[in-house]
Amino acid sequence: MTITQIVQNQQKQRIEGISHKAQSEPHVNPYGTPGMSLNDTGDYRKIVPVEERAAQRVKQIAFDHMKNGYGVSDGEDISKVIQGYTMSLAPEQRLSASWTLNEMFHREATRLGEFVRQNDPSWNWGKPFDTSILNDYRQGVDIRV
Repeated sequence: MTITQIVQNQQKQRIEGISHKAQSEPHVNPYGTPGMSLNDTGDYRKIVPVEERAAQRVKQIAFDHMKNGYGVSDGEDISKVIQGYTMSLAPEQRLSASWTLNEMFHREATRLGEFVRQNDPSWNWGKPFDTSILNDYRQGVDIRV
């Protein structure tokens, strides 16, 4: 057997080994956050119970965005809160909890927008309004969307 044949044989064995491994195990990104990969997750877009404290914090951020930015923000604060909460959970719970908190945030923001429009029909997102309108707003405290 020549050196070339030995090298070709070793390469063939490596390729077969990699191919066999790829078929038996799903790829796991070693740099990713455990539980946050969308590969083979199934339906993670479902409402799951979350801690009341986390739900309340998300709704408060939506209120703060409305009051301080007229419904507009860069989103860094909400992302940080959701990430902080989801990282406290088991990896298999993270995607659904993150999705649930995002839904809570967007639904609360929508309710706030509708509330402001009831009091100022010409208002639109980002347009200044009299923030004293929000003094009469009562947010829900439910932990499920």
